[in-house]
Amino acid sequence: MPKKKSTKKPRTINHQLTSLERLVRMGFRQTDARFRQVDARFEQIDKRFAQVDKRLAQVDRRFEQVDKRLAQVDRRFEQVDKRLAQVDKRFDQIDRQFAVVQLDIRNLQKEMNERFAVMEDRIDRLATHVDGFMKLHETMDIELRVMKEQMSRFEDRLKRIETAQRS
Repeated sequence: MPKKKSTKKPRTINHQLTSLERLVRMGFRQTDARFRQVDARFEQIDKRFAQVDKRLAQVDRRFEQVDKRLAQVDRRFEQVDKRLAQVDKRFDQIDRQFAVVQLDIRNLQKEMNERFAVMEDRIDRLATHVDGFMKLHETMDIELRVMKEQMSRFEDRLKRIETAQRS
């Protein structure tokens, strides 16, 4: 197929420049429209960032409050630690005192055992002396009876002698 020749008139430079100017203006309009859309989108993004900034500011305030509360909790824990340290010191003192008391009790037990041994020895000796005294008393009692019997016999004999002399 052969090419057809166009029957249009050749365009003049003026006419070509006008067409080019229209194209450029239309391109600028389209670009401006696009930039307006981009600007609108940036405004939306800016609004969202403003909201995010507000929320972050709230979060920051909350974190500051949490930090203050944690500082209070830390101070309270430090107070509790100090009190527990004091209690530990008291328990250490009590432990030392219990050790001293335990030593005193051991010494007291030893001394009491020694004293009980001495007392048992004394009681044994006293019991021996009491047994000896009881034996002596029993012996004396027997001798007294014997002497009474002898005395009775002597008196009977004396009565018989006196009666015999009178008669």
